[in-house]
Amino acid sequence: MISLCRALEVFDPPAARRAALRAHLVDRLAVAAGSPVAERVDAVTGALLAEISIVLTHVRPVGTVDIVPDPASAVLSASVLSRLPGLGGTARTVRHQFERWDGSGGPHGMRGPDIPLSARLLALAATLVGHPSPGAAPNWTARHRRADELLGTALDPDLGAAANLELTSGEPVQSDIELDDVLDSLERFVPPERDSPVEALVSIGAAVRAADSMPDVLLVIADQARRALQAGSVTIGRLDHDTKTYETLLNVGDIGQGKERFPAEERRSEADRPGLEMIFEGQGFVRATDDGRADDPGVVSLYQRGLRSEASWPIVIGDAVWGLVIATTPAGGSILDHDDLATLRLVATHIAAAVTQAQRIAEIEELALKDPLTGLGNRRVLEHALADVFERPPVDRQDVAVIMCDVDGLKVVNDNEGHAAGDSLLIDAARSLSDAAATVENSSVCRIGGDEFCIILDGGGMLSAQPVTDLALKAFAKTGHNRSLSCGIALATADMASPGDLLRAADEMQYAEKRRNKGLPPLDGVPQLQDRRHRRREPND
Repeated sequence: MISLCRALEVFDPPAARRAALRAHLVDRLAVAAGSPVAERVDAVTGALLAEISIVLTHVRPVGTVDIVPDPASAVLSASVLSRLPGLGGTARTVRHQFERWDGSGGPHGMRGPDIPLSARLLALAATLVGHPSPGAAPNWTARHRRADELLGTALDPDLGAAANLELTSGEPVQSDIELDDVLDSLERFVPPERDSPVEALVSIGAAVRAADSMPDVLLVIADQARRALQAGSVTIGRLDHDTKTYETLLNVGDIGQGKERFPAEERRSEADRPGLEMIFEGQGFVRATDDGRADDPGVVSLYQRGLRSEASWPIVIGDAVWGLVIATTPAGGSILDHDDLATLRLVATHIAAAVTQAQRIAEIEELALKDPLTGLGNRRVLEHALADVFERPPVDRQDVAVIMCDVDGLKVVNDNEGHAAGDSLLIDAARSLSDAAATVENSSVCRIGGDEFCIILDGGGMLSAQPVTDLALKAFAKTGHNRSLSCGIALATADMASPGDLLRAADEMQYAEKRRNKGLPPLDGVPQLQDRRHRRREPND
């Protein structure tokens, strides 16, 4: 159940906050109505998981009894919950949350007291909470009035009377309830059980699939590992083999005063964390104050940090030790043993898989923005860069310049010497342009066509564009016999309305330069651009 709650929290934080508030309110209403403990627990867990179909279908939000009731989503959620051990009562609560007191609800048209008490409690609490804006508290007056209107039709009137008494005479309802608060309160009724390594792996996997980013993935894994191990804290770190240290990427749990969940700079060495040398060698360890020698550096470190036990395992990617995961328990807490080390090993495997997948996705994304031959940015990079430029006021972009460059004679080289020679020509051109552009800050070079390149000088273009062009021409001429570029420069003047205007202006200058290189007379006006073999597609035209 905890993993599903965490998955909802990662995927849709407003829904998780709504669920926590709903569960807190259900608990109060159940006590006020004198509900049996079993129904109370089912109602609270049902309130937490009533919207789990959001994670399953990516459709948000599921409505309450008076806002877009959706029995189909309730059935889907209940079907998933019914397959999980110990959640049969929760599944029943979720399935019947949209039944109505007068029998007009769904999915089974149950009426009055035939509707499970836990589902009736959930329906009342859901109506009182509603769907407040993210970060905002419910309008309790309006929601209370709405619940009163539905008593006897959609909602149980007896529960409504108990709710009125509780909410008018009891403590005000807290609107800042966190998911952790509700989960901790459930431990009164359902003591946490120690997950086996396999159960921990399943829990972590379920929550990771709902995460959208690498920090979220690591956070979910660390949090689930901490709960599975009943640890006080879990840390994930990245090893630096040159300095024999590790950099902390993430801390969760009781991390101590002054420490951060995602620290900007936190490094540890063997002197700080005895046993780190074993991690670099690909070995894990577990130790505790209970069974260690008082002069053991690892045990001394535990005492100094106020810990009872510590376990660590290397994160291995391929043949290299990439990082480590550490679990600790505080003094007076439980003790980590070799069974926990086996669980931590599975956690490390999960982290390795997540990091590997993230690296592959990053490589794919990079490939989508990179020209595979030259390694330069492609047309998409050019379009994004110029779109950013033209979001600025005209006065702030007038010192931006683009230099359009064609490699002269590429077709002749391809036809006479082969495409390998043509590729070599393009690579030399890319290197020459990159070296020249590197002399100016905030510059970039893109390959946008077969023989076409573009340099973007984001600032300093008025003074630097011509010197950069001259450097590129000289550098490329030195790479081989009879090599030349045709380049055209344009500035992003205030009268230009789009990136297309800027590229057209550079294109005209470049085309005129190409005619000069061929010894042809200049042509007047833009229409002659239509005579080119390739008409460049302009972004944002």
